Amino acid sequence: MSAATQASAKKNENFLKLQQTLMVKSTLDESCILNQALTLIANKWTLLILVALMQGTKRNSELLRQIKGISPKMLTQTLKTLMEYNMVKRSVYPEVPPRVEYELTEFGESTADPLIALLQWSIDWENQISNLYNAHLNFT
Repeated sequence: MSAATQASAKKNENFLKLQQTLMVKSTLDESCILNQALTLIANKWTLLILVALMQGTKRNSELLRQIKGISPKMLTQTLKTLMEYNMVKRSVYPEVPPRVEYELTEFGESTADPLIALLQWSIDWENQISNLYNAHLNFT
């Protein structure tokens, strides 16, 4: 079986698995675990911070440089939320000036599988996503 055929079979398998799982749950309300998970992490800045921290421990200034468009206030708020969720750990070192670093916890690292799936989907559909994104920018 070719690599393309294997990839297609895997995609179909995942699609069917998702369909079957969602058939058990007729509504995607607040009691649905998928709804709860998406409420916690499905926003632009949260996902970008998680991805940036997948590369390793970072300081606030490094995150600001890497994540274009995020304001210092939004970065601080999102990091605080991720720490409350126990996805990110903050370490303060007693230096002058104090050095503060952020890293993923085990729970934060557990987002790697869904994030790699999202990344792969983005790569597979890059042209269509770029076209839609650019069209969206033109309407706003």
